[in-house]
Amino acid sequence: MTTTRRNHPEAEGRAETTGGCLSAALGGAAGLGSWAVAAPRRWPGEFETSPNWSVLYLDFPAMVLIGLALPLLAWTVAARTTSSPALRAGAVLLTTALFVAAALGWYAPARPTTPL
Repeated sequence: MTTTRRNHPEAEGRAETTGGCLSAALGGAAGLGSWAVAAPRRWPGEFETSPNWSVLYLDFPAMVLIGLALPLLAWTVAARTTSSPALRAGAVLLTTALFVAAALGWYAPARPTTPL
Protein backbone atom coordinates (compact mmCIF):
# COMPACT_ATOMS: atom_id res chain seq x y z
CA MET A 1 0.00 0.00 0.00
CA THR A 2 1.46 3.28 -1.04
CA THR A 3 0.58 6.54 0.55
CA THR A 4 0.73 9.79 -1.26
CA ARG A 5 1.30 13.11 0.32
CA ARG A 6 -1.23 15.67 -0.70
CA ASN A 7 0.01 19.16 -1.16
CA HIS A 8 -2.18 22.08 -0.25
CA PRO A 9 -1.03 25.00 -2.36
CA GLU A 10 -3.65 27.31 -0.85
CA ALA A 11 -2.34 26.67 2.66
CA GLU A 12 1.27 27.15 1.58
CA GLY A 13 0.40 30.42 -0.16
CA ARG A 14 -1.42 31.67 2.93
CA ALA A 15 1.51 30.73 5.15
CA GLU A 16 3.96 32.60 2.93
CA THR A 17 1.67 35.63 2.81
CA THR A 18 1.23 35.59 6.58
CA GLY A 19 4.98 35.25 7.11
CA GLY A 20 5.67 38.17 4.80
CA CYS A 21 3.09 40.35 6.53
CA LEU A 22 4.46 39.45 9.96
CA SER A 23 8.02 40.19 8.88
CA ALA A 24 6.95 43.58 7.49
CA ALA A 25 5.08 44.38 10.71
CA LEU A 26 8.09 43.37 12.80
CA GLY A 27 10.40 45.52 10.68
CA GLY A 28 8.07 48.51 10.80
CA ALA A 29 7.81 48.23 14.58
CA ALA A 30 11.60 47.93 14.84
CA GLY A 31 12.07 51.03 12.67
CA LEU A 32 9.53 52.99 14.68
CA GLY A 33 11.06 51.84 17.95
CA SER A 34 14.62 52.68 16.99
CA TRP A 35 13.48 56.10 15.76
CA ALA A 36 11.52 56.73 18.95
CA VAL A 37 14.52 55.90 21.12
CA ALA A 38 16.78 58.37 19.33
CA ALA A 39 14.32 61.15 18.44
CA PRO A 40 14.35 62.94 21.82
CA ARG A 41 18.15 63.30 21.61
CA ARG A 42 18.03 64.69 18.08
CA TRP A 43 14.93 66.91 18.34
CA PRO A 44 16.46 70.00 20.00
CA GLY A 45 18.21 72.05 17.39
CA GLU A 46 21.80 73.13 17.63
CA PHE A 47 21.38 76.41 15.75
CA GLU A 48 19.75 79.09 17.88
CA THR A 49 17.84 76.44 19.85
CA SER A 50 15.27 75.80 17.13
CA PRO A 51 13.88 72.29 16.73
CA ASN A 52 15.47 69.98 14.20
CA TRP A 53 12.52 69.28 11.88
CA SER A 54 14.43 66.73 9.81
CA VAL A 55 13.85 64.28 12.66
CA LEU A 56 10.17 64.25 11.68
CA TYR A 57 10.11 64.71 7.93
CA LEU A 58 13.24 62.75 7.01
CA ASP A 59 14.33 60.39 9.78
CA PHE A 60 10.89 59.07 10.73
CA PRO A 61 9.74 57.94 7.25
CA ALA A 62 13.19 56.64 6.39
CA MET A 63 13.45 54.49 9.51
CA VAL A 64 9.96 53.05 9.12
CA LEU A 65 10.29 52.37 5.38
CA ILE A 66 13.75 50.82 5.71
CA GLY A 67 12.45 48.84 8.66
CA LEU A 68 9.63 47.54 6.47
CA ALA A 69 11.77 46.81 3.44
CA LEU A 70 14.75 44.95 4.93
CA PRO A 71 12.93 42.13 6.77
CA LEU A 72 10.50 41.76 3.88
CA LEU A 73 13.42 41.45 1.48
CA ALA A 74 15.04 38.89 3.79
CA TRP A 75 11.77 36.93 3.91
CA THR A 76 11.46 36.97 0.12
CA VAL A 77 15.03 35.83 -0.47
CA ALA A 78 14.71 33.11 2.18
CA ALA A 79 11.37 31.95 0.76
CA ARG A 80 12.92 31.60 -2.70
CA THR A 81 16.03 29.78 -1.51
CA THR A 82 14.86 27.50 1.30
CA SER A 83 11.73 25.62 2.28
CA SER A 84 12.39 25.63 6.01
CA PRO A 85 10.16 28.02 7.95
CA ALA A 86 12.74 28.16 10.76
CA LEU A 87 15.44 29.41 8.38
CA ARG A 88 13.06 32.00 6.97
CA ALA A 89 12.18 33.26 10.44
CA GLY A 90 15.85 33.24 11.41
CA ALA A 91 16.76 35.33 8.37
CA VAL A 92 14.05 37.86 9.23
CA LEU A 93 15.07 38.05 12.89
CA LEU A 94 18.75 38.39 12.05
CA THR A 95 18.09 41.12 9.49
CA THR A 96 15.83 42.99 11.92
CA ALA A 97 18.39 42.75 14.73
CA LEU A 98 21.17 44.03 12.46
CA PHE A 99 18.96 46.89 11.30
CA VAL A 100 18.13 47.94 14.87
CA ALA A 101 21.80 47.72 15.89
CA ALA A 102 22.85 49.83 12.91
CA ALA A 103 20.10 52.40 13.51
CA LEU A 104 20.91 52.77 17.19
CA GLY A 105 24.62 52.97 16.39
CA TRP A 106 23.93 55.69 13.84
CA TYR A 107 21.91 57.68 16.35
CA ALA A 108 24.37 57.19 19.21
CA PRO A 109 25.41 60.44 20.82
CA ALA A 110 28.85 61.68 19.92
CA ARG A 111 31.60 61.08 22.44
CA PRO A 112 33.05 64.22 23.95
CA THR A 113 36.52 64.93 22.70
CA THR A 114 39.27 66.37 24.81
CA PRO A 115 42.00 68.54 23.35
CA LEU A 116 45.53 67.22 23.53
